[in-house]
Amino acid sequence: MRSPRPVWSVLAALSCVLSASGALGAEAPWAVVLEQGAKAPALSKSLAALKKDRALAWVKPAKGFPKVMAAKALPGLPAGRQFAVLGVCGTKEEAEGAMALVRPWARTASVQQLTGDAALSCPTPNALKSPLQTDAKVEATHPFPDAPGLVLTEQRVNPKTVMECKASDLLLRVSHGSTVLTEVLLKGQCLGACSPEEQRTQKVRIAELQASAKQGNQVADQLLKDLTPGCMSRESRVVKVLTELGMPMAAVSLASELESSPMPSGVLMAPGCGKLVQSPYLTEPGREDLSRVKVVADKPGADAWRRFNVSIADQHAAHLVWTARQCEWRMDDPEPEGQDM
Repeated sequence: MRSPRPVWSVLAALSCVLSASGALGAEAPWAVVLEQGAKAPALSKSLAALKKDRALAWVKPAKGFPKVMAAKALPGLPAGRQFAVLGVCGTKEEAEGAMALVRPWARTASVQQLTGDAALSCPTPNALKSPLQTDAKVEATHPFPDAPGLVLTEQRVNPKTVMECKASDLLLRVSHGSTVLTEVLLKGQCLGACSPEEQRTQKVRIAELQASAKQGNQVADQLLKDLTPGCMSRESRVVKVLTELGMPMAAVSLASELESSPMPSGVLMAPGCGKLVQSPYLTEPGREDLSRVKVVADKPGADAWRRFNVSIADQHAAHLVWTARQCEWRMDDPEPEGQDM
């Protein structure tokens, strides 16, 4: 009769089987490819342009990346090709998360699975250390086109009440999952006579101006019209979000309860060089309808966000051109003659 095998021998054999099955089931790595082509110098030039535009501001690449790599270093990718690689990740989810952080500007970015081993060099998010305030109230969330998990959020924070005025700040954030990448705070405020003493002083001032206006003083009459009645709020709000140019662009109104405001009140807030960048003012006080804002690129494609026309209520408002050195949109030449906005 054959003697039974020792328990340790059975366990060792089972361990080998499990290890082999685990190896067979392991996921092959994924490359985050920014661009691919036949010649390395052209890809190096493209990488330099991305860095100049600070298109990689939301990622921390591994040491030595991004870089141009030949197909022989990336098993499974088309032979004879060159690849501008942001990094190599262990899972598709990690690779797509890294790709999303650069996709608004690197529109040709993709994730491609390898068929063999490669050293892992997955980039990580360049996170902003800014915990959300306990009084924050999310008003809306806007996903980025073709960038999985990347979102622009509108939040109300710091509510305040001063006499009859109620105001709050607008917090705009770009995040990926729980990681905050950039944010901008547009503060609300209370204007006018916002204390008992200021209100008493204002009543006296109004009485003096009314008396002067009755005597035909036109300056006094104009001052009465411009005088802020009581304690009024002025706060920013997102009127509309546009995604036609490949990323969310928030049309923000710096609106107030005042009939006349000393400041222009319409801007675009859009991602640029790792920040949320404010455009030049697009409207004049009391003469805007940002719910009817439209943007049309000079040329369609990956660089549509660099040069575009803005119209409000079918009237040309501005032609904006991106300048990488200053990291801003500037007003340039007017709408081309005959262009239908």
